[in-house]
Amino acid sequence: MDVNFLIYKIRNAGETVDKLAEALGIHPMTLRDKMRGRRAQFKQSEIQAIADRYELTADEVSKIFFKPGEKNE
Repeated sequence: MDVNFLIYKIRNAGETVDKLAEALGIHPMTLRDKMRGRRAQFKQSEIQAIADRYELTADEVSKIFFKPGEKNE
């Protein structure tokens, strides 16, 4: 997971992690934990919501949420 790129996209949109968490309907600390890999992985619905919110390309989604060589099945 490329957390720095996700944070860049959030800030570039003039938002904060807290605002994203609110939009996803989760606690900000839960989002931060997911971003740090301390909790369950992002759900597909959360990834889709983030992609839609920040107009991410398929390559950007892969860069943010998947390790190189990891398949999205």
